[in-house]
Amino acid sequence: MAVQTKLQWHPNVLEPVFKELYNLAMKDKKDFIPLLYLVTNSEKDTESYNGAGGEGLMEEWKYSNNQVFYDEVDELWQKYIKNRKFSDGREIEKDFVDDLKLTEIQRRITSLADAVYKTQQLQAVEFLHNAFATTGPNWRGRVENYSGPDGQPLCSASHPYSPTNTVDVQSNLGTSALTLDSWDETAVAMQEWVDDRGNPMAVIPDTLIVAPYNARAAFKIAGLPDAELPKYEPGSNHFDANMYMGNIKVIVNPFIRPQFRKSWFAADSSRMKQFNIWQWRRKIENGSMTDFDTEVSKFKAIGRWGYGFTNYSFIYGHNVT
Repeated sequence: MAVQTKLQWHPNVLEPVFKELYNLAMKDKKDFIPLLYLVTNSEKDTESYNGAGGEGLMEEWKYSNNQVFYDEVDELWQKYIKNRKFSDGREIEKDFVDDLKLTEIQRRITSLADAVYKTQQLQAVEFLHNAFATTGPNWRGRVENYSGPDGQPLCSASHPYSPTNTVDVQSNLGTSALTLDSWDETAVAMQEWVDDRGNPMAVIPDTLIVAPYNARAAFKIAGLPDAELPKYEPGSNHFDANMYMGNIKVIVNPFIRPQFRKSWFAADSSRMKQFNIWQWRRKIENGSMTDFDTEVSKFKAIGRWGYGFTNYSFIYGHNVT
């Protein structure tokens, strides 16, 4: 009787119930976005990010005429990230409310929460799905442009040093299966990257991003979190110390598509949170309305956001087939 009194065909009654069901459905879902992006707020239709070159190095006092040495930072490529609008909704017939079909009502609202969650998580791995090409499918399968500000795919063997120096290039692309040796080679390569002035970028690869297929191989390299295990290299017959165990964070992302199950990515988490951007213009909002003629209540989820990378130098990808 209490439930019947609570659930009535009135917007002021239905909307709070729908919102509560929606929030409950979203409560315990793992969000990979904060692990992969700098999450920030946006106040514009489109945000502009100006690429900055190497910081340069300090100068000795006597070589700068005994005064402070003022250096300039060259501009790199500019990146625009547009906020797009996304929506989904569910309809609840008045008969469901009158007949207290609570399970069906909950199922429909839960399915909306699931759709919102999966949409955002699939969008969050588009930069991985399309890391090796300038165009590719988005979360719904429509082809979009995923080239970086330098005109290259995120992971490419031909990243130019700067807009004014396209002759010198460096690579963040490989094709090796995930092993301790391939991680080691990749980590060394990333630490040898230089900026537009030829100085070290000081990249520290500390994150390994994989699909579930490579989870076992990844944890063999990185070790299990909070586990006291012998720090030996996997498969070693000589008890060689595994220098990476305990120093690498593994992100196993189930939203990476099966066709990329063997691919893997090494990342510098600090630089990833600097150059991989997820910007909220309008976080998901819920609302409802009832239609007088059709006796249908409509419940919506709607929001605006954008995402993209401004520089490639946070990641090294292996396109393994």
